[in-house]
Amino acid sequence: MSAEASSPNRVTFGKVLKNRPFLLLWLAQLISNFGDWLAILALFSLIAFRYHGSPSQVAGIMIAFVIPMAFLGPVAGVFVDRWNTKRTMISSDLIRAVILGLLILATALTQMYLLIFALSAVSAFFMPAQTVAIRKLVRKEELLVANSINSQTIQFNRVISPAIAGWLVSMFGEKACFWIDLSSFLASAILVSAIVLAPDQKERSDKAASAVPAEFLEGLKFVWGHRAILFLVVSMMAAIFAIGAFDSLIVVYLRDVLSASSRLFGEVISATGIGIIAGSIIIGRFGQKHAKVYMISFGIFALGLSVLCTALSGSAGVALASALALGVSAAYVLVPGQTLMQEETPHEILGRVSSTSMSLVTVCQLMSFLVAGSIASMIGIRNLYYIVAAVLVAIGAGGYWYAMTNRLADAVHTGVAPESVPAQSVPGESLLAEPAVQFHPVLPETGDAEWPPASLDV
Repeated sequence: MSAEASSPNRVTFGKVLKNRPFLLLWLAQLISNFGDWLAILALFSLIAFRYHGSPSQVAGIMIAFVIPMAFLGPVAGVFVDRWNTKRTMISSDLIRAVILGLLILATALTQMYLLIFALSAVSAFFMPAQTVAIRKLVRKEELLVANSINSQTIQFNRVISPAIAGWLVSMFGEKACFWIDLSSFLASAILVSAIVLAPDQKERSDKAASAVPAEFLEGLKFVWGHRAILFLVVSMMAAIFAIGAFDSLIVVYLRDVLSASSRLFGEVISATGIGIIAGSIIIGRFGQKHAKVYMISFGIFALGLSVLCTALSGSAGVALASALALGVSAAYVLVPGQTLMQEETPHEILGRVSSTSMSLVTVCQLMSFLVAGSIASMIGIRNLYYIVAAVLVAIGAGGYWYAMTNRLADAVHTGVAPESVPAQSVPGESLLAEPAVQFHPVLPETGDAEWPPASLDV
């Protein structure tokens, strides 16, 4: 891997967490994400066991949650870029607390689906606002470690929440988890209110609604015109489409191919989460000197090898080892990808770019879920996994070649706009089209007065 410029002093996890505003934001995420896991697991339990819901009724939870993320995200990003970042996060937390209160009172499935839809819709505003906030709170050279910490937090909650949710439901019922999630949103709002953010520009909340389409297209044009970001988004879309086919059928694969019980399924999910935590730690500790575009390609390639090992495995031990490797590989995609987007996107359109990317990836994941079952029925799950592995390996290798050929790492490393780096001519390669938007980096290499801006947003 090519090396990127490193800071004179290596950034550590402790150094980033000593940043009090970031620490407050991290604690808010830790608490609210833990509450979210408890609530969603309790909701599955409520519909599946108390209401004796059918498979389609249980699946309706995820459908209600995914649709707003997929289709509202790009529009939400426009308003996130207009609005005050801090107030957007606080308002989102308070609104979600109210929705959880209504969910506690809900008695019909239709009501629950509508409330989950609303909860996801509000989260579509909070998530890009949080991405913008992280960019404002830490220095450029600290972004990789900051995102590594966030990734570890999410996966830590993912590992511990199922057991805690199961105990709470058995002792106090599902609504106890809803009350905890409600409280977690209130705690998050209080923590975020104590953060001082530095804005990049004057708020634009007074702009007309008619300007929304134009602002959305501005973010889309930036993605299309910035080769490193386009490389990231296209790679993520293809990889998520492939890995979605793997995820959606893993429980069936373990049951039918390995003749395993639900216990192994839980262990595989936990192993994947532990792998992502381990990968995030490795990246935060050793990844600062490596080019992020190469780490992303390596991660996708390694995902393919992990899926291949799963398909070839005939034992629970190999399946667990493959799941652990899958998690480490996923961290090499998620953490550098988030960091690359924050580093290379100007503040004023970061909300749009991050939410649009999230929406495109979510749509690909949803499409994968819809077609994976039919394909597996025709060719078998193991053969489908072989195809998924081959696709991921091809994407990783092809992405590495594309990044090398077009010198993406050099463009990111030097701060030169990627479009100014000569591209090799490849017939039929649409990704090499001339960019529509000129990019002027706003990120200093060292911590100076421009990062974060001196003026304070309270």
